[in-house]
Amino acid sequence: MAIDWKSLNPFKPTEADIINNKKAGMVYVADFPNGAGKYISITEYGTPNIDADIKISPRICLRLTYLQNEDGGRISGVEVAKVNGDNIEKINFSTLDFERILQLLHVFSELDLKAVANRSILLEKSIIGDAQATQSFLNLIAADPLGQSKITEIAKNLGLIDVGDIDYVIQRKNVVAQFDQLLNNDDNFEEYKGKLGVKKPEEVWQKFFESNSWILGSDFVEVLSERVIDEENKVDIPVKDYDGFINIIELKLPGAIFWNADIMPTSDLTKAIMQCARYITELERRMNDDKKKDAFGADILKPKITLIYGRSNSWRKEHKTQFKILNSSFHDIAILSYDHVLERAKKIIGESNKEQKHYEAPRP
Repeated sequence: MAIDWKSLNPFKPTEADIINNKKAGMVYVADFPNGAGKYISITEYGTPNIDADIKISPRICLRLTYLQNEDGGRISGVEVAKVNGDNIEKINFSTLDFERILQLLHVFSELDLKAVANRSILLEKSIIGDAQATQSFLNLIAADPLGQSKITEIAKNLGLIDVGDIDYVIQRKNVVAQFDQLLNNDDNFEEYKGKLGVKKPEEVWQKFFESNSWILGSDFVEVLSERVIDEENKVDIPVKDYDGFINIIELKLPGAIFWNADIMPTSDLTKAIMQCARYITELERRMNDDKKKDAFGADILKPKITLIYGRSNSWRKEHKTQFKILNSSFHDIAILSYDHVLERAKKIIGESNKEQKHYEAPRP
């Protein structure tokens, strides 16, 4: 009868002995008995038990099971073993599980854990590899004042923003919210009018747009103070474009009726359009008037006018079609409703409605 000398060997090492005898930081490779793959492992010192009389650091071994003959080779399993003396603890993972754990550990390594513990940052396990979940995660951070501070700090350090940029964005969001309230809440409008100390509703909108000229569009760089063309013509908001030429924003009230029953421009809208045409004519007559150009602080050449008139939030398809036709009839006049301007402002700050996000304001 053959004798199994291995079973009788009193010096046969245990797995714990093998791990304890490995050099920390060195990579070890061992073949499978059938030659189909290899075990690849590395061992490091762990943290010593703080209550031990003699402090002996346990060893932590990470072993990968590597299959050689499948698609050029792949990792099929991961084992983490911790050895403390003769005691051994093991955790086994599938490859995909382990990849996920590595990703999570990477996230935790870059987090301010004190902030997490104090709920300054809310962390979901689903944020890794999921764009939608990441967006939700960032929204949660931005909703927390301490999270906003952390984002600001990171963005500054990376050179992504300048000081005050985040406050600038928040201010614009507040302005758009105020615009929406003024347009849709009569009590809010009257309260704002009282604060401004004006009597006419037209003056409310004039002062609001002058204070927030970015809402009027990116074509204009400055609101001009001079409004008088001549004794009979006074514009609402003169603006200077990037090339230094004067253009005009003409305001009528949101309550102005746009269409008649036949979906044709009302007489009031037609009068407003004719008024804009008259302003263009009178300005062009002063193209060579240096005193008038100095008074405006801008050159006069082919001025363009944007007429802001009425509401469009209840328009049907046929109204929108007529609006397109109406605007295409003019070269130097563009007509917008207050809802068009509000939607454009929302688009600028990234809050455009999905249904209208492809809307582009007509250019004069």
